[in-house]
Amino acid sequence: MSDRLKDLQRQRALAQEQLAWIDAEIAKASGQAPAPSQPAISSAPVAPPPRGTAETARLADEILAQYQSETVTSPKDVKRGCYVYFVLAFVLVGLAVAALYFYSGSKH
Repeated sequence: MSDRLKDLQRQRALAQEQLAWIDAEIAKASGQAPAPSQPAISSAPVAPPPRGTAETARLADEILAQYQSETVTSPKDVKRGCYVYFVLAFVLVGLAVAALYFYSGSKH
């Protein structure tokens, strides 16, 4: 049996267990007798998922550290950026107004 098939069967069994628990909770909340639980469809034994080891935790930390960035922006840089965007927007609006003025003036 392939690993993918085993994994899918394990996931199906877990989902069925969760649905049975939800049905029991709904029955308990509504005051009804809980429905008898149905056995899992798969007759294959379900292996527990592999547990993490110290080695996998170390590898995970290394991967995370590789993709983390150490960018720190100072308030001074942010303030300068805001001023640059403000001036740029002001210049663009001025150019648009000038273009409209000259375009509409040339029609008359």
